[in-house]
Amino acid sequence: MNKHAPNKKHLVVIGATNIDDVLYINDHLPPDGKIDSQYSAKTLGGGGMNTAISLHFLNSVFDTDFDITLCTKIGVNSETDSITNEMQRMNICLIDAFSTHKTTIPHNTVLAHKGGRSIIRRDDFNHASLPIPMESEQKIRESIKSATTVLLQTRHARIAQIAAEAAHKNDIPLVVDFSSPEGHESVLDYADYALLPADFRLKDMAANDDAKALLYKVGEKVPYTVVSDANEASMRLHNQNYTEIPSHKVETLDSLGAGDLRDAAFCYFLMRDNEPDTALRKANIIASISCAYYSRSWAHDMASRLKDFPEFDQDLPQKPAPHINAPAP
Repeated sequence: MNKHAPNKKHLVVIGATNIDDVLYINDHLPPDGKIDSQYSAKTLGGGGMNTAISLHFLNSVFDTDFDITLCTKIGVNSETDSITNEMQRMNICLIDAFSTHKTTIPHNTVLAHKGGRSIIRRDDFNHASLPIPMESEQKIRESIKSATTVLLQTRHARIAQIAAEAAHKNDIPLVVDFSSPEGHESVLDYADYALLPADFRLKDMAANDDAKALLYKVGEKVPYTVVSDANEASMRLHNQNYTEIPSHKVETLDSLGAGDLRDAAFCYFLMRDNEPDTALRKANIIASISCAYYSRSWAHDMASRLKDFPEFDQDLPQKPAPHINAPAP
């Protein structure tokens, strides 16, 4: 495992890895017949992987050198070496909680079209029944000791428990993002920040409870709670004080991964000592802009796009940003 320099900003991301086979169609899906693909790609995906890669690109956009650790579930399979090599190329420290298990990497088939988006799960995404070797548990705990911030996205109960307890023990700020009902609510007891989609519901909530009810319910446990819905303003509850943080409207080409980029940007600006509301506002702008691009090609133009926003005047490098090796559409 890589050693992290003392006093260097360091984000530890706890979340999933999968592979996305993505097809974008610039029309509605017909009931039958042939369609033309606007754009297609095979990319590394999953909440944890998306967030770690996003922070890698944000380092390039803002000419910073924050350390990144991704604690994820890969195991031994035909794709292990290529994923490991890609993480090394991006200077992302990889901790594989399933390093001793033979596994398959979960695959998505994503169809994006004018009527919406369909994500077809072709493999088991959870591996929840697989035990984690003690060595991997210790690596996760050790990585968190040197963290500036910990972002928790995993659905794996044991990994979530290890990470949340380690962050709490070491007094490291913990950001929790639940994107599905499979999230483990007990970690909210340890969280400093919660970032939730508007359609998420806690297990004890009523069927007719709305997003604002979710905000106040989680806000009973988490000091800074955010509930977001696509391009709408984010509802924020900070120590029971409510406000809304606006997003930035764009013509959307591709929203896949935008939520994970928002998470990465929020943590990034917290690590730059921004107040949470400022960090959230900047993260919303960055995530919205990314939706105007296919895949991760937003990274090419992000620095120039952000020059239009005074919020970033002190963040953007004075010299031209280095070339970003991001996929082009």
